[in-house]
Amino acid sequence: MVKKERKLTKKKLESFTLASAFEMIYEKSCDSKLSPEFYDTCNDAISFVSKELNITSFQSIMLAILANSDEAKSLYDMSSYTKCSPIRFRIHKEELDDLHYRHFVQWSMARYSLEYRIRDEFMEAIIDNIPYTPKKYVDYTAYDVYTKITKWIEMLKRDERLYEDIVKNVRRLLESTKHLTFSKDLLTSGLNDLAMMVILLTVIDKIENNSDYISSAEILRILPEESGIKSFIFVLNANTCILIKKGWIENYTVNGMVEPDKFCLTNKILETTLVEFKEFIDIKDETISNSLLMPDVIVEKHMYYNEREFEEIERLTKLLSIDRFKDIQQRLKEANMRTGFTCLFYGSPGTGKTETVLQLSRKTGRPIFQVNISDLKSKWVGESEKKIQGLFSKYEAMVKKYDICPILFFNEADAIINKRSNNTDAAVDKMENACQNIILQAMEKLSGIMIATTNLANNLDSAFERRFLYKICFDKPTVATRKQIWNAMLPSLSCEEARSLAESYDFSGGQIENIARKQIVDSILYGHNQDISHVRSYCQSEKIRNSINKRIGFVN
Repeated sequence: MVKKERKLTKKKLESFTLASAFEMIYEKSCDSKLSPEFYDTCNDAISFVSKELNITSFQSIMLAILANSDEAKSLYDMSSYTKCSPIRFRIHKEELDDLHYRHFVQWSMARYSLEYRIRDEFMEAIIDNIPYTPKKYVDYTAYDVYTKITKWIEMLKRDERLYEDIVKNVRRLLESTKHLTFSKDLLTSGLNDLAMMVILLTVIDKIENNSDYISSAEILRILPEESGIKSFIFVLNANTCILIKKGWIENYTVNGMVEPDKFCLTNKILETTLVEFKEFIDIKDETISNSLLMPDVIVEKHMYYNEREFEEIERLTKLLSIDRFKDIQQRLKEANMRTGFTCLFYGSPGTGKTETVLQLSRKTGRPIFQVNISDLKSKWVGESEKKIQGLFSKYEAMVKKYDICPILFFNEADAIINKRSNNTDAAVDKMENACQNIILQAMEKLSGIMIATTNLANNLDSAFERRFLYKICFDKPTVATRKQIWNAMLPSLSCEEARSLAESYDFSGGQIENIARKQIVDSILYGHNQDISHVRSYCQSEKIRNSINKRIGFVN
């Protein structure tokens, strides 16, 4: 009898998926008070989740509740759902925090308490029934660390009661990212929690606001009185603080005069501890300014689209308009959704993809941060990956600095968004795959606007396809659209001539423009406009004919 029961249990375990197990736990836990009867009923499901994710039984229950809710939940919400004592859930708060550290859930500050929600990427894995591999801290870049700490500081500004939780989070993050100079130096400096938080505030203020200093008053506004900050500031103003003694910060000086209540990072710290932050600590460098195309230098050009393309471009133009964009981002943020916008323009050459990006920039007043893809490639191991990571770090810094969010533009991005190779033994393929993984991760975290163009949509990697929110296909113009383009490019044509050319030649807008340019050249060379017969001869020569197939050395 025992053997039979074990066999049955094993069969049940094999029949579970995370989705079905979570569903069962969620339904059975409602009003259950998490009684022994509940555990008996859900033992198989809980065991499956615990084994699959390497988590505790109670973590399995909390994940099931969060996975079945569209809204973030506090510990009190979860205890109310189960009719269980809130104290019982508070006892397991460390386990819930562990799920946060392991990237199963994410937390945010509500009005009175912390709230938790399932991570989007984890939820996608559950629904698709595929393994979930959360990003480990060891893979974090300096920018990842900076972003995470900045988020926590913003939460602390809203509620100082989070101070202890945030200090614990920061310590854990630094311990797990010792491969970064920044983390290692902070941990080995012997700074206590309060001194460490003051340094972090100073660094964030420097990067976020491009500020030369931070004042004592600013620090007092952010850090809670219970932390001992008033006594710390007194020692800081007296120049006897450990941060000054160890050369982390110094008094800010204006025209040789010391400002006793203002402090800045020392040059030594900027050049050593913050070396990994250099790419985005000050974005006012030549490389960035030279890469920016300002909207006021772009020449206005009337674009001709097919009906579907016109509607999609109009929607995108409205989205990127100055008065709509920030509101849309705010709504998405409130809904705990990603706030970045990624767009792919794909289709045949000459259909207006690149020009559309330029005109979007001009109409919406957004600078274009142009990416030279060839500059991202390097023969040195690891160099390409660093360049790509640095590129996105610079762009995200620009998003934070500029009032108007620039467009990150990958033109002819075929080389970086093509299908990843399965040949993991080849060094070049490994490098290409690594670069693509960095781009994919950056697209997930993007807080700005990214537009890529490609002529080779069929070669697009499926992972990229999912991460582009807007995918606009640029088809060859219809007959009606081609007639409009012919009339616009060659006003000397009659309506009938324009219609005849549109019906006779399946040209893109770029090809029609080529013909118009040749017509203008010939009119200058020969002193008069060419008639329709000459235009048709231009059309005949526009496409390279593949029918000429002569073999050298042989006579037919």
